[in-house]
Amino acid sequence: MLYQNYIWDFDGTIFDSYPHTCEVFWSVLGEEGLQDRLTKDELMAHLLVSFGDAKRFSGISAEGYKRFDQITHLLGNAETKPLVVPYPDCEKVLKAVVDAGGKNFIYTHRNATTMWYLWKYGMLGYFTDVVLSEEKFPGKPAPDALLALMERNGLAKEECIMVGDREIDGLSGKNAGIAGALVNYPDALPDGRNPAEVSVLDYTAKNLTAFAELMGIL
Repeated sequence: MLYQNYIWDFDGTIFDSYPHTCEVFWSVLGEEGLQDRLTKDELMAHLLVSFGDAKRFSGISAEGYKRFDQITHLLGNAETKPLVVPYPDCEKVLKAVVDAGGKNFIYTHRNATTMWYLWKYGMLGYFTDVVLSEEKFPGKPAPDALLALMERNGLAKEECIMVGDREIDGLSGKNAGIAGALVNYPDALPDGRNPAEVSVLDYTAKNLTAFAELMGIL
């Protein structure tokens, strides 16, 4: 493997949560009478850049965004459909890292619902450590959370890579002095550009399997 320590973003990287997120956001925009400002496809395109981008583009109110955040983190029978699910090749890749003597970590802006999903799908055992929003680090692309994660686990920077579906994920890695990768990225950014073609990250791969093959994991 090219790296020993793989630090994964959660939403859109190892778990397919954006259809769920978009549906909840769209419903709240409907409550606020804002659906005529954009299409659902346009909303999804901005969510795939960042939630902040979607907030600015949609015009959602602070109260509406708070409601969105509450609804999108409901679990079990209260979870809005479509459900948050792991990508089909997620477990295969995580297991291969561990089998090869490497370690998996998570750095996500999501809260402790992350742990619930990992438990639900039997994936907790693949991870050595997880950084959640409850730790209140500055958001990506700030490096603070990654620096803390590496320090508390005794990780060498040259053995680490930050992997995510948005440029800001990998940039948090670059800003922490480690490699960054863009995976599971959308076909186009809101302005029509190809994310991989304009990325400044070290690696790009269209899906997890392609990334794992690039890294020598599979």
